[in-house]
Amino acid sequence: MNNLLGIDFGERFVGIAIKKNNISIPYAHKIIDTKNTELISEIKETVEKEGISKIIIGYPIGLSKKPSRMSKLVDNFIENDLKVNFDLPIKKVDERLTSKIIDHSTDKRYDDLSAVKLLETYCSNE
Repeated sequence: MNNLLGIDFGERFVGIAIKKNNISIPYAHKIIDTKNTELISEIKETVEKEGISKIIIGYPIGLSKKPSRMSKLVDNFIENDLKVNFDLPIKKVDERLTSKIIDHSTDKRYDDLSAVKLLETYCSNE
């Protein structure tokens, strides 16, 4: 298996998780606030530092199994940012309900834990 980067893409906050080849479970890496940080620069730094060989991104299909507004934003992010800046395989993972698994009863952000769930889903289906 490869070193994987999990991305839970949001309009403002983006959760990042990593699954290393030599570690059996993925771990939360960071939450990027795109209002205060340049997203692609942060991802590039992580890809280089962690030796990432594949990007796994959550794909928000609606519960009706139809693309949503966020699906289109993710597609645009993949086409205009990830594919342009990274020569790595990019895999979409259905992220329906991954955010619901995390307890949202506080104001704390859990985007990085959602990215962990995406990587767990991807790895369990590989």
